[in-house]
Amino acid sequence: MTRIVVLGDLNLDVYATHPSGLPAGAEARSVVRTVPGGSAGTFARVAAAAGASVTFLGCVGNDLVGDLLVRSLEDRGIVARVARDERPTGTIVSLEHAGERTMLCSRGANDGLTADRVDEATLTRADHLHVSGYAFLSDMQRTAASRAIGLARERGLPVSVDPPPANLIRAFGVRRFLACLDDVTWLFPNASEGRVLSGFEQPAEIADALADAFPIGAVTLGPFGALAWDGARRSLERTPEKPGNPTGAGDAYAAAFVVGFHQGLTLTEVNLRACRTAADWIAQNP
Repeated sequence: MTRIVVLGDLNLDVYATHPSGLPAGAEARSVVRTVPGGSAGTFARVAAAAGASVTFLGCVGNDLVGDLLVRSLEDRGIVARVARDERPTGTIVSLEHAGERTMLCSRGANDGLTADRVDEATLTRADHLHVSGYAFLSDMQRTAASRAIGLARERGLPVSVDPPPANLIRAFGVRRFLACLDDVTWLFPNASEGRVLSGFEQPAEIADALADAFPIGAVTLGPFGALAWDGARRSLERTPEKPGNPTGAGDAYAAAFVVGFHQGLTLTEVNLRACRTAADWIAQNP
């Protein structure tokens, strides 16, 4: 069984449909759902469901939401090495309107994950380290990510990252963000993130450029599937599009890809499985 350590954000995700003509200072009826989320949290849950042994490193608040999120990991058999912080647990609000999403993020207690929270023994027993790209944007959490990646490098472990949204990479600085990925070996950007990180527009160009620095990875293409690579090998796969909210689909894809690759599947097989996992993830979030 593949042993994966996952480091990063653990949030409560709130999905809401923004009604047209929302009145100021009044109340409107809409559909609102809450689910356990966070980029790293989603990766961990999907990886565990795919058959991996998962240890999660993160931080939540001393509140009811934090309790529920830790339980959401433990109920799936994940070892939750989750610190507690006086800040409230992180929350993401996903507002959907006219087919577009707007994300509101409160990092909260996620920034309580610092380098001293990363236990060397945790990486000693691992086969793979996955780090949420959001971790590099936080001055506090970046120290934890750097320590974990350094320990993984010493042990020869592969390290994967699912980058944060393109606008956040630009605000942080593209060169600065890429410098944080010096010891990362697997990368899973979506098309817009891939364009920012590579400087190219077309998926094939993005994959070729990123493969020079990251030997394994994929560019996820939404309803058009994903273009995956392993060295010089390429695989473009697509599954039938399913309606739903795509929040977290990239993390679900990355988790299925990492587990499948460690299980010995071919690049085509692992890409197809990951695309199907992402499509199923979208369908369960209407």
